[in-house]
Amino acid sequence: MATITWKSCYETGNPTFDAEHRALVNALNELYEAIRKKQGDEVLTSLFPTLNLYIRKHFQHEEEAMLKHRYPGMEAHIKAHRAFKKTVSDYQEQVLTGYTGLSSDLYKSLREWLLNHIVKTDGQFGEFLRSQHVYDCGPPVL
Repeated sequence: MATITWKSCYETGNPTFDAEHRALVNALNELYEAIRKKQGDEVLTSLFPTLNLYIRKHFQHEEEAMLKHRYPGMEAHIKAHRAFKKTVSDYQEQVLTGYTGLSSDLYKSLREWLLNHIVKTDGQFGEFLRSQHVYDCGPPVL
């Protein structure tokens, strides 16, 4: 397990989405640092509101752009977003009901999903936007 170092292969070509992805990566890296310092459980309670806000706003930005530009992969992309929100919600529920020792599992799960989603699913959406000559959807609002 290690922190996520931002790489050019994570870039979608859309500055707004890339900035929001970096913010999500930074939130995960904060969790990793807490785990490394053996404080993972302590930071989870405060991490979830931040993580949920980032996720909600970022997914909203992407989904609005998909609708606006009639992205053909929109249905599957939104389905992936919903599954990710459920995963985060399930972990949050476990933490709120007193489960401990979940920080490493949460980090691994979120890290794997996020990087795969950015590179594959968001990468395809970025390619679509470029093919439509759309290069930015406004400033990030995270």
